[in-house]
Amino acid sequence: MRLHRLRASAFGPFAGTIELDLETIGAGGLYLIHGPTGSGKTSLLDAICFALYAGVPGDRQSTSLRSQHAAPDVPTEVELELTLGERRLRVVRHPAHERPKRRGSGTTTEPAGVRLEERRAAGWHTMSTRIDETAQVLDDLLGMGLEQFRRVVMLPQGDFAAFLRATDEQRREVLERLFDISDYSGVEEELVRRRQSAEATLKQSQAQLSTHVTHLVDVLSAAEEELPEPDAAWADLDAAQLPEALSAVGETFERVVAEAMTRVDQADTFAGTAREALDAERRRIDLRRRGGAARSQVAGLEAVAEEHAARRRALEDARAAAAALPHVAAMARAESALAAARQSREEAVAALPEGLRTRWATWIDAIDLPEPDEGSDGPVDGGEDAGALAEGTLCLERARHEAVALRRRSGELPILAERLSRSRATLSRTEELVTRLTEEAEADDVVRERLQHDRERLTASAAELDRVDALVAARRGARAVEADLRRATDEAQAAREHAQELRAGVQELVAARLDNMAGELAGLLSEGDPCSVCGSTEHPRPARSTRVVTPEDIEAARAVAGDAERVHEAARQARGEVAAQLEVARAEVLRLAAVGPSECRESDCEPAAAASDAPADLFEVSPAELAVLEELATEVSELRTSVSGAAEVERRVEERAARLLRAHASGREAADELASLRARRDQLCEQLAEAADAIGAAVAEHATTCACVDPADAGLDEVSRPPFERVDRPDEVEATRRWVGDLVDHVRRVDQVHARAVTHAETLAAATIDERRARAGVAQAARHLSDALVEHGFDDADSVRAAARPRTEVAELDSRVRSHEQQLATAHQVLAEPDVVAALDAEPADVDELAATAARAKHEADDARRHQASTATVHRQLVRVSQLVIDECALIGPAAGEAELVRRMADLVTGTSADNDKRMRLSTYVLAARLERIVELANSRLSAMADGRYELAHDDTSARGQRRGGLGLLVRDLWTGQDRATATLSGGESFTVSLALALGLADAIREESGGIEFGTLFVDEGFGSLDQDSLEQVLDVLDGLRDGGRSVGVVSHVSEMRTRIPTQVRIDKSHHGSTVTITGVPGAA
Repeated sequence: MRLHRLRASAFGPFAGTIELDLETIGAGGLYLIHGPTGSGKTSLLDAICFALYAGVPGDRQSTSLRSQHAAPDVPTEVELELTLGERRLRVVRHPAHERPKRRGSGTTTEPAGVRLEERRAAGWHTMSTRIDETAQVLDDLLGMGLEQFRRVVMLPQGDFAAFLRATDEQRREVLERLFDISDYSGVEEELVRRRQSAEATLKQSQAQLSTHVTHLVDVLSAAEEELPEPDAAWADLDAAQLPEALSAVGETFERVVAEAMTRVDQADTFAGTAREALDAERRRIDLRRRGGAARSQVAGLEAVAEEHAARRRALEDARAAAAALPHVAAMARAESALAAARQSREEAVAALPEGLRTRWATWIDAIDLPEPDEGSDGPVDGGEDAGALAEGTLCLERARHEAVALRRRSGELPILAERLSRSRATLSRTEELVTRLTEEAEADDVVRERLQHDRERLTASAAELDRVDALVAARRGARAVEADLRRATDEAQAAREHAQELRAGVQELVAARLDNMAGELAGLLSEGDPCSVCGSTEHPRPARSTRVVTPEDIEAARAVAGDAERVHEAARQARGEVAAQLEVARAEVLRLAAVGPSECRESDCEPAAAASDAPADLFEVSPAELAVLEELATEVSELRTSVSGAAEVERRVEERAARLLRAHASGREAADELASLRARRDQLCEQLAEAADAIGAAVAEHATTCACVDPADAGLDEVSRPPFERVDRPDEVEATRRWVGDLVDHVRRVDQVHARAVTHAETLAAATIDERRARAGVAQAARHLSDALVEHGFDDADSVRAAARPRTEVAELDSRVRSHEQQLATAHQVLAEPDVVAALDAEPADVDELAATAARAKHEADDARRHQASTATVHRQLVRVSQLVIDECALIGPAAGEAELVRRMADLVTGTSADNDKRMRLSTYVLAARLERIVELANSRLSAMADGRYELAHDDTSARGQRRGGLGLLVRDLWTGQDRATATLSGGESFTVSLALALGLADAIREESGGIEFGTLFVDEGFGSLDQDSLEQVLDVLDGLRDGGRSVGVVSHVSEMRTRIPTQVRIDKSHHGSTVTITGVPGAA
């Protein structure tokens, strides 16, 4: 890994933007980063860490990285270019910070963001803008976390000096953060967890086995039989003895269960036999009881046999009368209907008019029916007169149909006459409108030609007016801007002179403070305390103070000078803006005057050059131009007034053309409609005449053929013709409508006469048919009544009525008869049953003795069954509990073995086993190996820095008796051969050893992370405690770090380092934030 460029804005103590070309600064291999305490040396390293990891080392938080000196609108951002492997990357990252709102007042939180780019052949290519994705890419390429990066690349000497003197537990915490031992810690935790689990499983199995054995003892105690006992108590038997003892008990209990089942079967058989004997005797007793009751019932029924026979005969007569009685009633209804039919026919004949009665006399005489006993089937349809009525009906139907059509067509006549009148008027008005619109269109064409000429003149005059008006306004504007420029120039000059005076005053104060700096530092020294510059605790010749200038004085002067600079800058910018406005105004004048700007556009020259070359009077407004401007304005106003009515004229022309087209179309439509109406009128008149002829023919035919005409209704066969062949005038229309009404009324009168005759004929025919049907009904009812009397044994209708009884009485007779017969049949059936006969013949037995025998047998069977159920229950429980005990015994052996193996392994890795002679945890052992490697790598550096006198040694003696020990460090003095504690080192020795330890740790971490080479390193602080020789040796070691093109940045404020290292990055602090200055690099400011 090599760092190339670092840029930071509003970060830490830096209010503005700083940029370090680390590739150029580190070209010599070694450079110094120095500055006052708190100026921001460590903040440069924080910026690198923040760019790579979105965080900073130590207690500083990434949420407080924004500079408090920065302006609100300056964003906090860090940009870092670096090479990882073969890839050139650029990381641009900013933390979450407050910024002013883009709209309105107040602030809003800008969320954290990042952009990761890679340089390729075509330039920079964005790889990701997501924080998590960028972190994943950088972690994969770097191979280490923030804490490891800090230890490997930053080499913080203060932390390593503390690490040198730390306890074993403190070193363990540091090493756990640097080296991943999670796998080994996971092994420890997993084995401990497995030990606990195995022990818990074993205890649980043993407890479960004890529970099962206790349950087994309870089950065995419930058994009534004698069972074999084991050699010891059940609770004292182990897992190997329990299965054998359970097998013996199980075999014995199976025999007991079989014997109990045999006893149950024998008792059930005896109880069943006794119960069957008792049930059989009880059934015989019931059968003897039923037989005796049946004999008594038969005797009682035979005593009332004569009464039963009388009731049966009365029931049969009532049923025969009920069957014949409907025929008696039907005969009475037929005779009544015949009398009513005769009366209706006589009334129909009497209702006929005298004329029709005379004309239909033959029909009336022909349908006079004979008496019912004659059985005549004479005619009833009216003969020829009825056929004539039917033909007359057909004729009048044709007449009515034609009359309806005639009335409908005559109703169209007034509407058709009115439409003819309106159509003639419309056609006349349309012809007049066409003539008038044609004349007006010819006059509009003349007006349109004159308006077109005025529009062309207006376009040209308006364009010239706009050009002259804009030219006058541009010249006046240019003169006004010239005055503004003169005022702005004077203000900028005054502000610049004032700012220069204030800057000179600040420089004087800074020089005075620097001259007195040594005296000021000397005033802060105390005997025995280290110097903040060189670190020495001895102060032989402290400097003396002269003029006292405080940092507050300098900051106040700088603040005033800064305000003056900002005023000057604002005035300078305002003057530039006014100058730019003047150039724009002059260029506009040149463009409008058609002098210069066209050539400038063709040659791509600047407008300022064209404006400066123009004659001075070009920017003046002449009286002639004002006169031309006024003349053009007057002309344009007049033309606009003239042209303003053009739209109205065009609208009128278009509207008139549209009206003319509509008028022509209306004229054609009116002419077509008039011709259509005339044709329809002629057709209608012809249809009226044809309808009148058809009606006259139908009425005449009716008069000659129909039998309905009364001699008193003469003249109904005459029909008149239409009064006009063609109807046109209103009086003709009215006369035609009156004729139609008279003709329709004539048809209605003829139809009414015919309808009355038809109604009389239909009434007479219906009455005749009803009388004939009534006679037939009487004859049929007489035949049916005669057949019924014969069938049911009655002499006449009166005997039927005498034998009839009410329904309730018949129902009661029927119920009593059927009850008697059913009781008798049931009693004989019972007496005929074989079981009843056998029971009556058998000898009775002692029921009480049979019941006592059955009860004893049932009790013995119940006892046997209860004993068998109890034995079976105990057996089932014994089998279940025995299986649980056997299964648990099978599990305990493997569980005990596994628990012992896991316990030994867990004790070994946690340092509590006797096999672990150092009593050291596995993770501690791994960290001790890492520490030994760090010591080995550190000694290779320390031998050069300490003249071969010292080396570090790993001390694991503290591990004995301490589970978290074994990470001790000793300093071995090779000159005396003695080992001593690291706390006995002096300040310079401590720095040398801690630096070697830091370099060794960095090498070890690089090995751990896959051997990544870091082309950029930083060594932070601690050089103030070295003497001249030690400093030379340390610098020689740092020079050695440059091998392979590596660059090393040394962070220190020791003045001696400034003379030894020419390339320097100096950081200065002030009230407005820190600044960075680079020296010793060609071309650096």
